[in-house]
Amino acid sequence: MEDRFQGFEIEDGDIDDTTDAQWLEALPALNKHNHEFIIKLDLDNEVTIFVGARELYWHEMMNIEAYSFRKGIDDTVYLAGEQERREILRKAALWVATLPDREFETNEDGQILSKLKFEIVEYIWEQYQPKVFLGATEAAALYNAAAKYFNGEAQANSPVPSIIIEVDMMLKFGGLSRAELREISTTEMERMQTVFMARAEAIGLGVRNTRKPMPQVDETDAEDLSEWESTMPPGVREGFNSHFMNGFDR
Repeated sequence: MEDRFQGFEIEDGDIDDTTDAQWLEALPALNKHNHEFIIKLDLDNEVTIFVGARELYWHEMMNIEAYSFRKGIDDTVYLAGEQERREILRKAALWVATLPDREFETNEDGQILSKLKFEIVEYIWEQYQPKVFLGATEAAALYNAAAKYFNGEAQANSPVPSIIIEVDMMLKFGGLSRAELREISTTEMERMQTVFMARAEAIGLGVRNTRKPMPQVDETDAEDLSEWESTMPPGVREGFNSHFMNGFDR
């Protein structure tokens, strides 16, 4: 363990009488309302790491992205990806536990990343990112379904995703309060923005151009995601590059 971790301490010294399963069950419970989940990493030296994490709210993600931009010597502005990833995980990680050593560390002080080796942080990010950012496949399918819904077309392949109806009802009967808006997670906000953009295009509020129609999603064989993305409106494509959808107030 010394080659991967820096000074984790076992808080409960009397653990010899418990099984690994019992020890895991005693870890802090997850709060699904706060979008909390477990990340499990099986390392090559028979060590397993469990990370309690939460999905950040959309406004937290936007603030992190804004503060992660840097200006180069030639005044070129760029996104410092490493800074962004570490800041996201610094806020998202709740605790880390390991087996077979039964080590446990909370992130109450926000400094847990300093106790992990760089490669472990990268492993955690690889597992965390797909759970909280909208993928190209889902975005393309959601955009197509929303465009059909707002154009009054039938949904031939599957029912209308509920979030499309929710967005439609929000627009018809009034918006959210600021407090309610701040409780929306990053992924849900990205889904909502995808629906908003599809609606804008469908009712004539979006920027019209000569791009070809969005292809239908084949759930069993996503042939070429890059080609899909090339057919999306600019606001949607940019969202995949920067993690969080741009053009919210479009």
